[in-house]
Amino acid sequence: MHPRGDDRSYLSSGGKSGMAISIAFTSLATIFVFARVYTRAGIMKRMESNDYMVMLALTFSYVFMAFYIIEALNGMGMHGADIPPPILLKQMKAFWITIPFYNAALLCAKASILLQYFRVFPTRRMRLITWVMLGILGIYGSWAVLSGFLNCIPVAKFWDKTLEGYCLDDKGLWFSNASMHITTDLVILIIPIPALAKLDLPKRQKIALITVFALGGFVCITSICRLVALKKISDSTDPTFDNVGAASWSAIECNVGIICACLPTLRPLVSRIVPHLLSTLSSRNRSYNRSYGNRRFSHGRPPTYWGGGAGTGTVSTTITAMDDLEFGSHCADSDRVLTLVPEADIHGKEKLVLKETKSMEDASERVRTAVGSSISR
Repeated sequence: MHPRGDDRSYLSSGGKSGMAISIAFTSLATIFVFARVYTRAGIMKRMESNDYMVMLALTFSYVFMAFYIIEALNGMGMHGADIPPPILLKQMKAFWITIPFYNAALLCAKASILLQYFRVFPTRRMRLITWVMLGILGIYGSWAVLSGFLNCIPVAKFWDKTLEGYCLDDKGLWFSNASMHITTDLVILIIPIPALAKLDLPKRQKIALITVFALGGFVCITSICRLVALKKISDSTDPTFDNVGAASWSAIECNVGIICACLPTLRPLVSRIVPHLLSTLSSRNRSYNRSYGNRRFSHGRPPTYWGGGAGTGTVSTTITAMDDLEFGSHCADSDRVLTLVPEADIHGKEKLVLKETKSMEDASERVRTAVGSSISR
């Protein structure tokens, strides 16, 4: 028995730091998800499947955090020889639970991003790529979650190696899953860049859009850092002591994934709270002579698009009205909707353009018509 004789005495300094990291990043992810839900439900008045998916990811992240704390309270970060068997058993059972829920949280965050692509990029090519990625995510994600629960048969062999049975190779499983996470992170990061580059927007707005989507690269960085930590624990002869790094990077990775999934949806909220902050992303030239649908919007500025619109490939001009608050007036055409639709130029090359419509129903019909004609070509 430990000299101090209670469970709290098995909270090591490494366990404390790891627990603090998990709580901090989960709290940060919670703030971003609440901001996203308020933006989508309160401002844009529309919740979609990608919003519910990121909420599910946050739920899984909370389960991960709860069992991470149990690990920390039961000797994680201590040398295995200093942990009594009953305490070590609690730690190993909690560790077993964290693995599938870490994978589930990360996979739901990625699925949320891909589902956003359906709404933001309505072209046939983008839809096909997104469907393929969702299929890959579903197949390897199901394996990652199931193999986490059924790593050993019987399951109890995971925490009691004296039992008869079979366990998957830890190194092979950890590194294969980590490699797939990094690969899918990179693909999801790259997918929208060509389509964003083709958007018919002022240069500053286009750069801002690409930058926001590219912030998903932070997930790749955390995934690589976690892979390095996994290498350390895979070579360790004292895994309870060396597990703090890998567990902490797991907490960081899944929550950063959730945060990155929320970022592209938050511009309407930021515009409402600090309207002057994002004004530099739009053209300040009031004599900007470009028009959409043969109508010029207030101050001659094209409406800003940032993935916050409701409906497939549409952008509410409410965002434009928010931008115009800095000039003391709302956009005169705030009841109109912009639709991001695929069209062919004179050379037959497909590109994305913004079209003005009077209602969301008209916008949805325009997208269906445009996509249908694109397919027929």
